[in-house]
Amino acid sequence: MFLDERSATLLKLLQHSSIPSMSEIEDQTGLTRRQIQYSLSKVNDWLEFKNYDPVQYKREIGYFLLDKIGEDEISVKQTKRSYVFSEKDREQVIYLMILLSQELLSVFHFQSTTGVSRNTILNDLQRLKETAKENDLTIHYSKQAGYIITGNSRVKRFVIEQLLHEVLNGSNSQMITQCIWGGFEDRIAAVHQQLENIETQLEITFTDDRLHELAYLFFSADQLISKGEELEQEPSWIPFTETKEYLLIGEMIDTVAFQSQWSQTEKLYATLHLVSMNRTKDRSPLRDDRVFHELLQRVTEEFERLTFVHLQDKEQLCEQLYVHFKPAYYRVQYGFPHVNPMMERVSKIYPELQHLTRKSLRILEKELGLQLPEDEVAYFTIYFGGWLQRQGTRLDDRKKAIVVCPHGIGVSNILNYTLRELFPTILFLDVLSVRDTAAYPLDYDLVFSSVFMRTEANLFVVPPILEERDKQKLNRQVMQELYGYTVPDSDVAGLIKLISKYATINDSTQLEKELQATLYTQAAGTNTHAVKEAEKPVLGELLTTQTLQLKSHSATWQEAIQLAASPLVELGTVEERYVTAMVESIEKNGPYVVITPLVAIPHARPEEGVRSLSMSLLKLEQAVDFAPDKPVQLIIVLAAADSDSHLRALIQLTNLLSEPANIQEMLQATDKDQLLEIIHNYSKEETE
Repeated sequence: MFLDERSATLLKLLQHSSIPSMSEIEDQTGLTRRQIQYSLSKVNDWLEFKNYDPVQYKREIGYFLLDKIGEDEISVKQTKRSYVFSEKDREQVIYLMILLSQELLSVFHFQSTTGVSRNTILNDLQRLKETAKENDLTIHYSKQAGYIITGNSRVKRFVIEQLLHEVLNGSNSQMITQCIWGGFEDRIAAVHQQLENIETQLEITFTDDRLHELAYLFFSADQLISKGEELEQEPSWIPFTETKEYLLIGEMIDTVAFQSQWSQTEKLYATLHLVSMNRTKDRSPLRDDRVFHELLQRVTEEFERLTFVHLQDKEQLCEQLYVHFKPAYYRVQYGFPHVNPMMERVSKIYPELQHLTRKSLRILEKELGLQLPEDEVAYFTIYFGGWLQRQGTRLDDRKKAIVVCPHGIGVSNILNYTLRELFPTILFLDVLSVRDTAAYPLDYDLVFSSVFMRTEANLFVVPPILEERDKQKLNRQVMQELYGYTVPDSDVAGLIKLISKYATINDSTQLEKELQATLYTQAAGTNTHAVKEAEKPVLGELLTTQTLQLKSHSATWQEAIQLAASPLVELGTVEERYVTAMVESIEKNGPYVVITPLVAIPHARPEEGVRSLSMSLLKLEQAVDFAPDKPVQLIIVLAAADSDSHLRALIQLTNLLSEPANIQEMLQATDKDQLLEIIHNYSKEETE
């Protein structure tokens, strides 16, 4: 015995919980009281047939079932007569009918298909016209042609693609597909079989839902071509005529499943959908394979750096990301829509993970010259999140922090990277200006700021350049705030004295520095994670004999900046307007570039005249005042071309300047060779 759709829906509602009243059933189902009473009688007939007790009713409980009924026991016979179409269902059905049907359509056809009144259909059509208008499509009616839709053919395909995804992944797909493609089941099954053959020949495996969508999409394309709704030529698709996918599409449309004459453009349309659909396996060769693999490896390394997490079995992860990204690249590149049904859930439950994933993907976007939509970012978030879960790593239990610094990109990055190294168990989300902090959308627990600011989070005011004593002090503050205790200071001097009794120490200063860093990290209970920086130049590659200058004095700080930047202007790595931008920034914001006594790092934004990454250094014998209490003798001009290529050199510069003795040694240098020797000592250090 079968249940109709309406009765089955009612039974499923009662399976999960009692329903207190008839009016509550009306609200949940949209049925009238008479329809509900009829369906309840059908349900009771079915329950009796299956040897179950009928639906019960008690005033204090409402309607309920005595027996537990398995989902797989409910056999549903769907018919247009018994099915109750929702407003959304009706709009999808009517929209697809107008787009695909070759029949002259009237209100009667829509009534007959959906089983609702004429007025209901007219209201549906009015809403649908507004929806179509948003896509620059127009729905017309005439007695001679019936209901038709006019507008760009590519936009119509876009709408169909979206509708297919919604319908085929919706709860009412069986009924709606029967309304639109009833009678074509054998041909659609044949298309499905052809696609499975293509999978075998290409050595790929589509996800089940995507294979299902492709079968309906290609069949719909055949219907449109039969109507004369053909796509206009698209020159950017032409290179795909050389692919194996294009050849296989040509063979597919020659089968009995297809009845229209497909143009080259139509075959290319199908080809691009073939290469852009999600898959679970992909062994097919592609010209861009190596490029994609290398970029995705860099993305995973950037994710590791941002989260301070070591990803296990990274090659295997990169392979999975590749299988996903290869079709995603073509979706984005050629504007094929793709809806990720999990996007909203990912954004809601894992906002920080999605944010850090988005930042990691900027490498890929920059290299390929594309913008990944949030649906695609959500897929990457799922992959990274799944991988972290697999290896037992959690990000959601880590404290989240932002870095607030009004001192520009160069100084901000120095502070940000120093803090990341100092507190690897804290999840650093972003570097922000004070103004941007007010509108920041993510939650955070800690704020590390170079200026005092009002915030409900725990605030730590820090200098932009942290010397060793600053790091130790900050560590004590953070440990006390987060864990309620402080790490006792290590007796490094005592350790060195002890070591010297049994070994020869060649460089006591460097040993002291390494011991302090190691003991500090161990005391904090953290493990640093190395980040690959091979593609970023070291400090010694930027500060060379060409970009170093030793001068006696400068009349003003503006002149000093002009002089310090002159080697870069001569080399052509910056434009004159970059020098002007640096000066104007200081005039507007004050001497924020004086990051430590006697040292200034002037810089401006990359778009203000930077042609390529570069750096220069000017040493003055006599200090020049950037402000009454800000004398400067070392001016290091930073020209960052982007947000990350300068970071390796910048971290090395930070290490160099964090030691006051190094600054004094540089000030005492009498020639470029002496300066270069100091710089090269820090260029040789590995930045981890």
